[in-house]
Amino acid sequence: MKKPPYLRSKLRRGRWFHTYRRGDKEISLGVHGLHPTDPRVFAAYCAEHARWEHRPPGTVTTKAGTFAWAVDLLKASPAWEKLAPATQKNRDAILRRYVKAQGARPLSSISADDIEQALYAKGGFAAVNELKALKPVFAHAHKLKFIATDPTRSVKVERPTSDGFPTASADEIERFQKRWPIGTTERLVFDLALYTGAARADLVRIGRKDISDGLLSFRRQKTGVPADVPLTAELKEVIGRTPDISPTFLLTTWGKPFKPAGLGNLFGEAAQAAGITARLHGLRKAFCVYWAEQGKSTHQIAAMAGHMSLSEVERYTREADRRRMVKLLVEGA
Repeated sequence: MKKPPYLRSKLRRGRWFHTYRRGDKEISLGVHGLHPTDPRVFAAYCAEHARWEHRPPGTVTTKAGTFAWAVDLLKASPAWEKLAPATQKNRDAILRRYVKAQGARPLSSISADDIEQALYAKGGFAAVNELKALKPVFAHAHKLKFIATDPTRSVKVERPTSDGFPTASADEIERFQKRWPIGTTERLVFDLALYTGAARADLVRIGRKDISDGLLSFRRQKTGVPADVPLTAELKEVIGRTPDISPTFLLTTWGKPFKPAGLGNLFGEAAQAAGITARLHGLRKAFCVYWAEQGKSTHQIAAMAGHMSLSEVERYTREADRRRMVKLLVEGA
């Protein structure tokens, strides 16, 4: 293996010392005594190199063995790089809060009880998301043998019972369409969301460039999972109303692609004006329910919607199965 640039390892009086040397600066990596081939040396090097390359000038090196140092190790690892950008952003925000509060604390002093107390104080879905962010930090440090045990391994957080955003009902769809006629941006956003099942982060990116062989195909921004949406007559009609002047279907009044947050705000205000509570994710659910009612299988719907897990899709198919059963009973009476 080729020696990484800026890594300096020297043997002095029988003990190895490792530093990151760049220009006139030489920074201790905090892993002295380890052999140069030890994975922990390379992990510490990667953290310092990432700090030098991507952080503002003058960023202070975190003290070795602290929680903040462990966070740096994780962010410089391949595991972090594999996360979707949206997941990185969300977890980074959580970890920065913990670093601000507990960054200088020795990693080895943090117990499962400490983590459970912090999460209990937070509660709800926030606690679930924070545990998801914390687990990889300690798991990575444990795998590298910087800590003897992973305190998050035994920590469990009860996930609150929730169905999330409600599915847009037929009544809500009708009311929105009545309030926002064809030709308005609000209606175009609504129709594209309803007929593609795309989340807002994907709605702002998709366009004619994604159409091929009778499908609208794209990778979900959140998970990287592919979605293949059939070009139904309704979807073709909607696409026909979009301006063919941009790589994306949707454009702001300034002629530029929307940002996900901006699109969400626009739809939220439009929904409120129409007197409905449904949100864009509710239209995504309605898309799945529609195809379930058409008899499509769980796997087929998952392929269209780009779902990572089949569990949510299964709920839609069960709901559709109940509706079909009621119709059969009524028609057969």
